[in-house]
Amino acid sequence: MIFRTDDARPGLSCSTMRPFAVLFGSCTVLFPLACGPAQPQGGAGTPLKPPGSSTAAGAANPASETPPLAAKPRDNVTVTLLYTTDEHGWLESLSEDGVSRGGAAELLGRLVKYEGHCPGPVPAGIDAAGALTPAAPEDCTSPRTLLLSGGDNFTGPAISTYFNGVSMASAMGRMGYAASAFGNHEFDFGVPQFSKLRDTARLHYLAANVKIDDAKLAGDLAIRHYEVFERKGVKIGVVGLAAADTLKAAMAERFQGITFEPTEASLDKAIHEARETGAADVVVVTAHECPDNLVPIVEKHPEWRLAFVGGGHCHRKIDTRAGDTPVISPGWRLHRYARVAITINPSNPPQARVVTISHSIVDVAADPQVPADPPLARLVTAWKTKVDSALGKVIGHSEGGIGPEEAVGKIVSDAWLHELGGDVAIMNRGGVRQTIPPGPVTHATIWGVLPFDNRLVKVSIDGASLAKDLEAKSFIISGAKRAPNGKWSVGGKPMDPKKRYTVIITDFMYGGGDGAVFAAQDPKPVGTGLSWRDPVIAWIEKKKSAEWAPLEKKLDEKPAPAGKQR
Repeated sequence: MIFRTDDARPGLSCSTMRPFAVLFGSCTVLFPLACGPAQPQGGAGTPLKPPGSSTAAGAANPASETPPLAAKPRDNVTVTLLYTTDEHGWLESLSEDGVSRGGAAELLGRLVKYEGHCPGPVPAGIDAAGALTPAAPEDCTSPRTLLLSGGDNFTGPAISTYFNGVSMASAMGRMGYAASAFGNHEFDFGVPQFSKLRDTARLHYLAANVKIDDAKLAGDLAIRHYEVFERKGVKIGVVGLAAADTLKAAMAERFQGITFEPTEASLDKAIHEARETGAADVVVVTAHECPDNLVPIVEKHPEWRLAFVGGGHCHRKIDTRAGDTPVISPGWRLHRYARVAITINPSNPPQARVVTISHSIVDVAADPQVPADPPLARLVTAWKTKVDSALGKVIGHSEGGIGPEEAVGKIVSDAWLHELGGDVAIMNRGGVRQTIPPGPVTHATIWGVLPFDNRLVKVSIDGASLAKDLEAKSFIISGAKRAPNGKWSVGGKPMDPKKRYTVIITDFMYGGGDGAVFAAQDPKPVGTGLSWRDPVIAWIEKKKSAEWAPLEKKLDEKPAPAGKQR
């Protein structure tokens, strides 16, 4: 590794230039700078050459070269990692208990003011006037922060989902994210769209456990095991990790040609490569995996010397440790971020370069002292206007909001059963992504509740098999009830083990999502061609709720027969 001992620049006289220090194995040699034309500085990945060196074969330094001097030790350097996960397209803030939380523009304003973070470029079509100047002691030619994501960036509220993630990708490009773990929902809009979103967001997607045998597909996706970023002259190796249950937590058919390899072995290989091949001074992990699953693995490998492990996927705030390594998930929806300050001395031996690590989880709550980033705020407003124009039709009204997610899921499964007919409807809990807020209920509300592009399927299942299916804790059920004695009834009658029942599910569940086994129980499902949102919108609209007759008070009303309105 070769570096200057001061900030030499082309055009300075010899009297203002310091020597080059060159590391050969464990020895350090200092070469003086001869008078003459200024030497060019090497860019990223371009090492500087010592004076007198040559690319010609057999070239050597003169024997009269000045004797080597001791290299000047480098000082400690502190870089700050900023980490969010499971952003899920939450461009706008969300009111919780009377407090406004999150928001992409609000988060960026905070990162700039309090962390000295450097934003990315202003998105095309947005006036740059009023763009924030980073409040950092250094300018943005030498940033001191690295913003990372734990994955699942785009699928969520209608403001992102309706536009196939483009709005959120544009926001992430402005926010200055460097890399993201590969989340299980990154292919929700298809593989070609993933590549477009990646480029718009200016992201490196990372996953040490992703193996792609097809060279063309691998090139198109550009998912790397690790990436090395430089901040303040320090090389930070970032290793990514995808969730081990990706094929069960997303539409498996979208991952054709991709293999998810064992977590521990994949991490071990990538961490060593980041240090040995990437010459990283410090290594961190960004993982789309719950910290509960990561901690036992990291604890087994103190030799990894990880400075930080960012987790996600489980949508919970978790602040724990694996040995000396902080393992953190700040939660989802941009309501919090993790701040990890790492002090490094690159002059120390590799095993001792990390001097100190401190971390905290920061709430992103409304603060009049922290202005939102103006260009990003304008971008969010523009997308909000577009989605309101497309999906703003009011279909009902809620007085105080409807939640938690399980209650909303019950509305969904009830709507399927009523609108499509059948015996039982089963909704997976993980499919519901938000509650119904107070006020007008619109098409956009239902897009936010059900953001994924799922279709409804009817399957025929015998009672004995169905009874086992209904035991799954991940399911929300309509049409079937369990008595205190453990027996199930369907339509008010005891379930017949030999009778076949018509069950409404999604194509995600039929494909094995959330561990469902419906495909094995009925190899010939009947596709309805309907989006899972359509019956819900129709059913809520038929309830004719309003401010004086809110939806939550109409949910228990006996529905009219399918296909008929009151």
